[in-house]
Amino acid sequence: MHKPSSGFRGFTENWQADLKAGFVVSLVALPISIALALASGAPAIAGLISAVIGGILVAHLGGSFVTITGPGNGLAVVTLGAITTLGGGDMLAGYYMALGAIVVSGGLLFLLGTVRLGVLADLFPTSAVQGMLAAIGIIILAKQSHVMIGTLSPDSSEPIPLLFEFFASLKGLISADVEIIKVAVMGLGSLIFLILFSKIRLGWMHAVPAPLWVVVIAVGIQMVGTKINGQSFFPEVYLVNIPADWMSSWRPPDFSGIKEGSFWTAAITLTFIASIESLLSIKGMDRLDPFKRKSNVNKDLRALGIATAVSGLLGGLSVVTVIARSSVNVSNGAKTRAANFFHGILILIFILFLRSLLTQIPLPALAAILVFTGYKLLNPSQFSRIAEIGMEQLFLFFFTLFATLIYGLIVGIALGMLVTLVVQFVMTRSGMDILRYLSRPNTLLYEEEDQKFILNINYFSNFLNYPRLKSKLDSVPPTSTLIADFSNSSFVDHTVMEHLAGYIELFEQKGGSLELVGLDMSAASATHPLGVQSKANKSGSLLGGLRRDSGKARLSTKQEKLSEFSVMNGMDFTSWPTPDWDVKLDQFNYFKYRRVDYTTNLLVHHSHKLFAIEVSSHSGEFIMKDSQQLACVVWEPQGVELPKFVLDRERIFERLAHFAGSKDILTGQIKFDQRFALKGSNAKAIRSFFTKECTDFLMRNPSFHMESNGTALLIFHKERVASVQEFKLMVNFVLDWAEQMSTPSE
Repeated sequence: MHKPSSGFRGFTENWQADLKAGFVVSLVALPISIALALASGAPAIAGLISAVIGGILVAHLGGSFVTITGPGNGLAVVTLGAITTLGGGDMLAGYYMALGAIVVSGGLLFLLGTVRLGVLADLFPTSAVQGMLAAIGIIILAKQSHVMIGTLSPDSSEPIPLLFEFFASLKGLISADVEIIKVAVMGLGSLIFLILFSKIRLGWMHAVPAPLWVVVIAVGIQMVGTKINGQSFFPEVYLVNIPADWMSSWRPPDFSGIKEGSFWTAAITLTFIASIESLLSIKGMDRLDPFKRKSNVNKDLRALGIATAVSGLLGGLSVVTVIARSSVNVSNGAKTRAANFFHGILILIFILFLRSLLTQIPLPALAAILVFTGYKLLNPSQFSRIAEIGMEQLFLFFFTLFATLIYGLIVGIALGMLVTLVVQFVMTRSGMDILRYLSRPNTLLYEEEDQKFILNINYFSNFLNYPRLKSKLDSVPPTSTLIADFSNSSFVDHTVMEHLAGYIELFEQKGGSLELVGLDMSAASATHPLGVQSKANKSGSLLGGLRRDSGKARLSTKQEKLSEFSVMNGMDFTSWPTPDWDVKLDQFNYFKYRRVDYTTNLLVHHSHKLFAIEVSSHSGEFIMKDSQQLACVVWEPQGVELPKFVLDRERIFERLAHFAGSKDILTGQIKFDQRFALKGSNAKAIRSFFTKECTDFLMRNPSFHMESNGTALLIFHKERVASVQEFKLMVNFVLDWAEQMSTPSE
């Protein structure tokens, strides 16, 4: 899927799709903005100003792509409290003083974005965010379903009781009067139309989004019915209401209470709730973005701060990123932030020039659009996908879902984060270690070669220290090669794995590559590529279990690629070889002073008498212990006399004491002798082996470290975990060399 361009080019390429989405969102946002203003104790115009300013300014200044901004649900209670407290009982005076607090809150939001506190958005665990989104979907379903069937004031106010009350209201329709039945038929009919719209085969109908059809049909029924009846077809209470004198109450904010503690309490509380609600919404919408783009959260916070300050100065409410309207935006095909701009401009046009037409829109039709959006957010089909990643992720999903339903958005996500951490404590049995390592640097990035970077991740990597990893990933050009080494990491959670999958896709799109290595020792419970990657506390017992059950153990992504490579090259692949293969390495001096801990990923080519294997070894013990992982090939050349030697470009002779005092052996090939250092005890035999044909072959290929013990060659590239590409390169090098040796020279 091609990602839309940014800037003016993206606008010109996608304005039609964004205009359609923005139009539908503006129709949904109109009644919601008015309702939120009234719920906040402010005039109706305050909510509309917030939507208009948010759409116009944030679309130009923000860093997200498909989000919609305007008045938020989470701030209604806070704003009402500020108006009541600051006005001392006088709601009108309190409103103007609250506007002053809103302006100050905008400045504080801008400051949060400037000091880059948007990084907090990366702290939310993936399953908890999914649960939060599903809970929001249920909340939308619960509240709007009553409006959809004509019940504007249900007895309950909480989501779960509202859902149960809905079914009772449906039964009540049997004995309801004609006016209520007309409204209910309109709402339920709109919902059925939305559900069945994808099955309609008329191509011209799909040129217009389904929600827009709902609004057009609903307005048509209202206007035709009114003309026939001589009075409003639907009762006026079920129509959108925009006051004709909406500018009569405007006046500048009142900053007279700026020296009072209550003023600053209101401003700080507004800032806190607005930032958290916006961060959660931005995070959630990045998950729903069909193009999987990553928002610049700090830029968005700064834009929200500016928009909030301007909105307050003009008499509007705080501007936040709102997830329900953003979901409608995505559902209707929005591609760029221009949809937010169109949503703001259209609301302004509507209230200036089309107020009378907008007042003909039946609320049940708009409610049906929101009910359909809420169901999409809930998305029951995702339950099985989450379970495949891990049952603990499904538990965290439902826990956060119910916590959000019971305690609200902010408390729900906070509890979801806490329980996620507790679950990780249980899974690793190393809760104190996780807490201790959170304050320690666990990433090391260095450039090994030009445009080739190595990123080591140690200890634990979870949602709490992911921002540290993200900063390293963002510092590497996506056009380069990056190897992320997790061989020294004991635990990697689902959130980190999913973010890494996004970075892998980004690198591939930009022409680079990102490969994860060192995850082959993951616990067998990780049954999904994006699942938790956890190593047992006792690596020995884990290793033994994996070796015994190697046929049943799930292959990692790297192992699957190596298995495919082995089939293509006529080799046998074993993910967890027996200890017999470990012993075969001890015949080389390189491993003389190193203890092989375990070996993995064995590829055997029987006809050429070679095997490739990954080795984990160490030297020393306790505080002097030096652990190491590398991939190597052991090859027994057939039909040639093999002298003992060491060939090296980067000089590892300090590890091979028996050659430390030897002089370099010159083959007579000047370029070869300049590139490589060659040592051994029998110079004549070595020169005889390194013929011109041999040296020419080695010069045409990348440099490898080689050691010969007289019967076999040990060949490896780097003293670290190898990527799949490096592993293949090494094996292909040896296979090509073996083919050359087996072909008689002319």
